[in-house]
Amino acid sequence: MPQATVQQTAKIAAPPARVWAVLRDFAAPWHPDMAWCREEIAADGARERVFAMTDEDGRYRERLTYFSDAERSLSYVLTEGIEGAQDYRARVRVEAAEGGAAVSWSARIIATAARLEPVRAGTEAILRRGLEALPALAREVAPPAADAPPQGGAEVLRHHIGGTPRLSYLTTGQPDTPPEALIVFLHGIGGNATNWTPQLETLGARHPVAALDMRGYGESTLGFLPSQIDDYCEDLLQLARAFRARKLLLCGLSMGSWIATSFAMRHPEKLAGLILAGGCTGMSEADPDERETFRVSREVPLSQGQSPADFAPAVVDVIAGPDAGPEVRRALLESMAAIPAASYRDALNCFCNPVERFDFARIDCPVLMVTGEHDRLAPPEEIRAVSYRIHDAIAARGGWPDVRFEVLEGAGHLCNLEAPEAFNRLADAFLTRLLGTGEERRPSREDRRRAKSRRILDAALAEFCARGFDGASMNAIAERAGVSKPTLYQYFGDKDGLFDAVLDEGRVVLLAPLGATQGDLVDRLWQFAWTYADFVLRPDMLSLARLILGEAERRPESAVAYHRSGPGRAFAGIVTFVGEMAAAGRLEVDDAELAAQDLWSLILSGPRDHYLHHVRERPDRASLARHITHGLRVFLTVYSARPDADLAELERHAAAGTQTTTGTQA
Repeated sequence: MPQATVQQTAKIAAPPARVWAVLRDFAAPWHPDMAWCREEIAADGARERVFAMTDEDGRYRERLTYFSDAERSLSYVLTEGIEGAQDYRARVRVEAAEGGAAVSWSARIIATAARLEPVRAGTEAILRRGLEALPALAREVAPPAADAPPQGGAEVLRHHIGGTPRLSYLTTGQPDTPPEALIVFLHGIGGNATNWTPQLETLGARHPVAALDMRGYGESTLGFLPSQIDDYCEDLLQLARAFRARKLLLCGLSMGSWIATSFAMRHPEKLAGLILAGGCTGMSEADPDERETFRVSREVPLSQGQSPADFAPAVVDVIAGPDAGPEVRRALLESMAAIPAASYRDALNCFCNPVERFDFARIDCPVLMVTGEHDRLAPPEEIRAVSYRIHDAIAARGGWPDVRFEVLEGAGHLCNLEAPEAFNRLADAFLTRLLGTGEERRPSREDRRRAKSRRILDAALAEFCARGFDGASMNAIAERAGVSKPTLYQYFGDKDGLFDAVLDEGRVVLLAPLGATQGDLVDRLWQFAWTYADFVLRPDMLSLARLILGEAERRPESAVAYHRSGPGRAFAGIVTFVGEMAAAGRLEVDDAELAAQDLWSLILSGPRDHYLHHVRERPDRASLARHITHGLRVFLTVYSARPDADLAELERHAAAGTQTTTGTQA
């Protein structure tokens, strides 16, 4: 489906904080063309604004997908109101500039051919008029005052779950009725459950909470065998059963954030939300040498007969921020000194031997990411990059992200202890929005429509893959999806339209890494190559391709439609990417289309041809990595404007065996 991008910028003679104070109020009717605006909370807890424009009869609905006061940035997606718009995503950001603030506001639009230009032109006018109104509004508004921190005072109790290992946890009590979601706090490798006391006392007065001692920490014991990440996840499920909670909302710090994200990879359906503080990916994206260096640096003192108490002062000097007071430093020293050497070694070996690299597209819940201004292990720029990656990965699979990223001023690695009021204020707002006041939330009309559309597309893909375009019937698709046949025509027009929508989803997934908001040339090419491999070599995609090719002689129009809607559109996106990289001086190409064809062919044409014909074989990851690395190496050698640096970066990716890269949080 055709697409367009609208970009508007403005320089405003006002402090960035004042400009952001206008824009950050997502539901305020500040735009001069707005007749009214109100905020609503969707069934899944997302913030939405519903509004009308002057001189128009209809209404619009937009959903907040990314927000950051630290970045002065927000993103949103239109879910209702523009005829013919298949996908409409926008982003606005305020940055400091000489003499004031620089504002950039952009929108990416996918719409029907007949509607694309009117929507693009209308969007351009709306963004321009909004930016024109900002200077006067910024002069009148004051930066928002911080909300008062939630009041605490809840009594913290210790409980145990018997067995091997015995699990110990702190809580403010078990609710009389099973909670919809239990908030579980997970400490870092150098802490224990008591590190969360400021949160338990405050947030525990309003929500069901528990802070778990990891195996071997606090009053929890080790298991019979060395701890694995699956063991930590099973402990969380056991805690949920003890509270009879239907879902968990995990709040992790450092290694605890890695455990929380690992749980999201395994049990996304059991999560109501994630708060990730001071980390996320752990060692899962570090190369083997980095992991080993980290492990040895921590394990050598243990092998020399020292205990965590002996090297605690040196560790605290690294993780504490410059503003950490004596009480905070004492709490950090005490919690680390209390760790038995065997427990520290057990956790260290698990942390330094991750079994996976996270597929952020699997996250299916709201995410709040927090780090300290002075965090050396999880610096703000790294956590910001991860927050963008989570947002982009969820959007690429067709989901609606709900991501917030914030930085706590003056805090170091243990930001919940060093800035407890600011941390509690963010966490309480997040928890209250998601868990509400206990009132039952009913899905909105848009929620129901989106769920039905998803069922139809899944059913159509299965039917097309099983029977090809000609063999698939609308009756069979309707039956698979559990909808009526008229509903299919209402949502997608006809079988051609449905087939087009199915293939277009694949195009969006394939091209997402190339259009990501973060990552340099090599990083985006590497992610694209693996996304391409994972998609086109799926058994159902190979089956569909075989069926279409088998029908090509008899029904050439079906083969042409397949190529136009699927590979053809994906290739057009690669051409656009190559052209943009050439314009940015990152690639040297005479013909973007030919260079894009080289990239397309070099990556996986051989393996795809092989698996199209060898039906019973399945792709081998090591073999795919060899083909991808070689293909990108040839492409960068020929086209990169700085081949030596890019080839070195490619080799780092290949050596790490990773599909995505970012910094390491410990």
